[in-house]
Amino acid sequence: MTTRRDFLKTLGVLGAGAVALNAFPSCSRKKEIGLQLYTLRDTVSKDTLAVLKQVSDIGYTHIEPYDFDGNFFGIGASEFRKMTEDLGMRVTCTHTGITARNADAYLEAAAKAGLEYIVLPSPMGRKTDTADDYRNMAAEMNQIGEKARQAGIRFGYHNHSGEFGSGDEGVFYDILLSETDPELVCFQLDIFWIIKAGYDPIPYFRKYPGRFALWHVKDMDPAGESTPIGNGNIDYAEIFNYADLAGLGYFYVEQESYTKSPIESVKDSYQFIRDHLI
Repeated sequence: MTTRRDFLKTLGVLGAGAVALNAFPSCSRKKEIGLQLYTLRDTVSKDTLAVLKQVSDIGYTHIEPYDFDGNFFGIGASEFRKMTEDLGMRVTCTHTGITARNADAYLEAAAKAGLEYIVLPSPMGRKTDTADDYRNMAAEMNQIGEKARQAGIRFGYHNHSGEFGSGDEGVFYDILLSETDPELVCFQLDIFWIIKAGYDPIPYFRKYPGRFALWHVKDMDPAGESTPIGNGNIDYAEIFNYADLAGLGYFYVEQESYTKSPIESVKDSYQFIRDHLI
């Protein structure tokens, strides 16, 4: 089965004030549930409007598209924004192959979409063999983050499990956290992947408070595959207790593998979060 991590490997690199500990601007933000549209990847690019309507009807308030190249699924940024807002949702964030070289063009399009965040979803072809490789990536992330700040957008980085490899200088993910400027770079912590890598997110919230403005949430079944929230063994009730310390602004449901239809899985996760977590 193709996972999001496998999918991202095929894409390659596209194109040649500090976070407060309580990042919620109001209690209402805690009640918002977002969806990473990669969860519905088999249908969203074929009939985008119909899929967005399904997502809105379930109750999701905002979305995070993927593979942004100035357009969303071949739809212009401004048009996609209107399409989403007409359904009562917002485009708050996107995953994209942004680089220091293409950042200006990507950020211009991101502003048209009304994005608050733009996220690099993986190294996207950058070297990641050594600590120096991660330092180099962190330096580029600071460059992108500065351009994003000037555009009024926050730049972030999303992990899988590979970032939790280590060398003589410790865990590579910690290098990214320590070598990036908190005023320029935030992190989208994928709760599933950090746990899959053998690490607990809560010590990271304590060690790097305020750095994790975005989360991806999906549960883990006994076989280690993703499953709707509430169907697996990740203690999200405990993790959400640390939302303010983490600096959480938005979280997004995501799922990569299924035992039922993706849209039914999306409904199940939404209902469990609504009933038990927020």
